[in-house]
Amino acid sequence: MTSTIAIASGKGGVGKTTISVNLALTLALQEKKILLLDADLGMANTHFLLGINPQKSLEDVVSGKDKLKDIIIEYNQNLSFISGEGANLLNLPKLDRLNLIKEFDSISNDYEYLFVDIGAGGEENTMSFMAACEKVIIVLTEDDTSFHDAYKLIKFSSQERNIDKFGIIVNLCTSTKRAENYFKMLQQVTTKFLDVKLNFLGHVPLSQKIKNSINARVPFMSNRVESQGTRSFKKLASNLVKLENNKPEGIKFFSD
Repeated sequence: MTSTIAIASGKGGVGKTTISVNLALTLALQEKKILLLDADLGMANTHFLLGINPQKSLEDVVSGKDKLKDIIIEYNQNLSFISGEGANLLNLPKLDRLNLIKEFDSISNDYEYLFVDIGAGGEENTMSFMAACEKVIIVLTEDDTSFHDAYKLIKFSSQERNIDKFGIIVNLCTSTKRAENYFKMLQQVTTKFLDVKLNFLGHVPLSQKIKNSINARVPFMSNRVESQGTRSFKKLASNLVKLENNKPEGIKFFSD
């Protein structure tokens, strides 16, 4: 059975896509079969970090031009990718969005993990894709706006979609201790006002090497040289496996 993971953020610019790509690649390097979906519809940019130029996207599936299996790009032996590029996807009608999620039933036996890199904020596409996944990860940074927007996203998805379990990743952080303290601040606020459970998955350090990999359009985890950054992603992958599933109502990826 495929484990489905949404990676979200309250605001843009926190490195959500960088984490999505490198976390997916980390598990792929551990011989897991991974599918990475760029579900930031109409604003998709995951392919840039992978260094690929997709010729087909979800837009071709929605239009009826292609089947889902026809648009999957094999990045390496264990990691495959689906692009969400296309202007016509930006305001995708609800029925088309739900049919698109159900389309994943056609490849339900092909992957161990589906990573869904969804758009920032709490608009309808984001909520639908988030609720269609078992596990939900929120990425934030040591920034007041990021903190408040992460809380708002947790609050909204809890109240509107009954999502009550979240994994938290603090990105661009200078130390484990600072990341842990930042997580505790968020945990205190959310548990005081909301009936949710937060789980600290870890942090990704502020790293020039990671920044260079983004500029070079080569995923950081492609370089297997041991470093603080590689150790951080390996820890995230290990903690992710233990993250509890949500059970909201509605259409899910791989519902069959």
